[in-house]
Amino acid sequence: MAPFINVPENYRVMEFKNLIDTAIIDRPNRFIVRTELNNNIINVHLHDPGRLEELIYGGNHMLIREAKGKKTNYSVTFIRDGDIYTFNDARFHSEIASKFIKDGYRKEVKVNDSRIDFRYNNSFIEVKSCTLVEDGIAKFPDAKTARGRKHLMTLMDLIKGNYKSYVLFLIFNENACCFLPNSERDPDFAKTFYEAYNCGVKFKFLVFYYKNGSIYFKNEIKLCDG
Repeated sequence: MAPFINVPENYRVMEFKNLIDTAIIDRPNRFIVRTELNNNIINVHLHDPGRLEELIYGGNHMLIREAKGKKTNYSVTFIRDGDIYTFNDARFHSEIASKFIKDGYRKEVKVNDSRIDFRYNNSFIEVKSCTLVEDGIAKFPDAKTARGRKHLMTLMDLIKGNYKSYVLFLIFNENACCFLPNSERDPDFAKTFYEAYNCGVKFKFLVFYYKNGSIYFKNEIKLCDG
């Protein structure tokens, strides 16, 4: 029995209030984006491990929220990509994914030397996120990910142990029509992706869109033909 539930299209999965529209100055390091707010240059925390070169550049707009931490008082929430916004805060991925999984799951399950995001009965589910879309094709990853490849290998091992394995991709870019592993930026991951596919790992691709401070489920897409 599959571990997922059917969620209707246009279902609101998460809401953020009091978002602030501001322009990017630069990204001095992996976790910080600088912007100007109330005539002051401030640091904004970015909780997204991606390279995000197509999103984070001087002058592009983002929506931030107050989120007091040790080093910053704001967090990046959405970033403009042309005429849409992508969601860019990985802290909420597990919560969003859980809305599509049947009750009774366990979170952060240790498997050998890896951790898999969810277990439901005999099924293991790893969650990945994607914002990079080119010509309607969602692509993951946007930078090399040894960790992502390791997760796929762990899921293949679970298949050999008579468990069921899934990867749930959360695609936070509504322009996505189909999905491909990003062989240009990480050929090793792409190779392992198809090995996992052929081994019996199941992949599920969910597309979301932004509207008025909220994230909505748009639809489910498939692997691109060819």
